Parts: sequence; structure tokens; C-alpha cells
Amino acid sequence: MKLIPLMAALTLTAALPVQAFGASPDAITKCDRLAAHPEDPDHLGVGVSSKQVNLPKALAECGREVKKQPDNGRIRYQYARVLAYSGKWAESAPEMKKAADAGYRQAQFVYGLFVDRGRDGVPRDVCVAEQYWLKAARNGRQHARVQYINDSLNGKFSACQVGASNQELATLIDAAATDATEFYERLLVANLKRQLAAQSTK
Repeated sequence: MKLIPLMAALTLTAALPVQAFGASPDAITKCDRLAAHPEDPDHLGVGVSSKQVNLPKALAECGREVKKQPDNGRIRYQYARVLAYSGKWAESAPEMKKAADAGYRQAQFVYGLFVDRGRDGVPRDVCVAEQYWLKAARNGRQHARVQYINDSLNGKFSACQVGASNQELATLIDAAATDATEFYERLLVANLKRQLAAQSTK
């Protein structure tokens, strides 16, 4: 067995950038390169901060890509993202909702934010935000877990008919604790866990 060519191949492979979920480089579109959110857990490529997005190019590329891949939740979310950054909230909202309803967890979380913050083109109903945040939390979106748990424990969704039970909240808190990476995030999750325990004993 020739070990040198094998080791060289392994070294070369290790040096290549890792693509999310094993995607091939061909799966990364120009829209991904221009508009992927770095905190989106399912983004492809490097990710671009809000200040670095080239809005005219991203709008054009993501708009074209949505027409080519209308069922791609990732692309539609990114298109909604650049529409929002361009101040086109009334156009962004339905695109974000479509991506969220397609099951894209980042879009579920962000659409909940749209509703909570009263953006144009969305219902003025906190229970709608609750529904989308819970979907995103159940789908493993860390920000949605923390947002949903915090608001739920503080009574924000008390008038809503659909919600997580204390048992599910405990499960979500445990998952959030496992995935917490920053000091203050771990501190917040630990505090939420204590708050839930205190409420459950009442």
C-alpha cells in the first residue's frame, strides 16, 4: 500500500473548507455568497454580516435564484433578508413567511421577530410570534429556544391558546444549555432553568 499518496490526499482534504451539511461547492449559489447570514445554522459558505452585504448585487442574485429554486427555504430566507436590509419590509415579510412555512428554522425565528417588532406586512399578534418561535425552537434554533423560553416564563404568551408545556420547556432549556457557547448565554439559560423550576413548584 502506498502511504505517501494517501497521506497527501488526506492533508489536502483537511485543508479544504468544510461545507455545511456536506454540500458540494456547486450547491453554493451567488446568493449564498452575497447574503448568507453567519449565524444561520444552515447557511452555506462563509456568511456575510449585515454591514458587509452588497445590497444591489444580493437583491439581484437572490431574486434570480428564488425564481430558479422557489422551494428552497434557504434561498428565500436570504432574499427576504436583503429585502429587509433594503428597507422593503412589505416585500420582505411574505418572503420570510414562505421560507418559515417551508420549515426553514432561521426564517421561523426571524419571522417571529418581524411580528414581535411590528414590521410592515405582518400580523400584530404576539401569538403568531409565539407559534413561529416555538417551531424554530423545536427545530433546534438556539436563539429561538432562548427567546421562546424567556418570553414564555415571563408571561408574554399567556393569552395564546397554543404553547409549550412546562415539560417541553424543560426539554428546550436542557437543549439550550447543551448548545450554549458564550458566558452570558450560559448564565441566562441557567437563570431560566431556575425560574422554570420555581414556577413548577407553585
